[in-house]
Amino acid sequence: MKFAVKTVTCLGCKTPLSKDETAVCKHCNPRVGELYQKQLKSVNELEVRFSRLWTQCQRCQGSLHQDVICTSADCPIFYMRKKAQKDMGEAATTLSRFDYDW
Repeated sequence: MKFAVKTVTCLGCKTPLSKDETAVCKHCNPRVGELYQKQLKSVNELEVRFSRLWTQCQRCQGSLHQDVICTSADCPIFYMRKKAQKDMGEAATTLSRFDYDW
């Protein structure tokens, strides 16, 4: 698998990007504002989902002022919270590809 290389793709049309392009290709450049807003909305929704799951874990733990230390393998909310945290990180990384000077 050494020959397989992960390439960055356009957020609009999914074509591989060249070295000088960060988020969208030259064909999707007029839609950059729309694509940015879509990604920002996605990040915000994932943050809200994670914060609700985090709060639910804090309530189960009994304290809203401490970090969640639960690692229960039997709890389905634990896995939902971890997945939401992972998805939120990936979405934030994708959003950071928009490094334009608006």
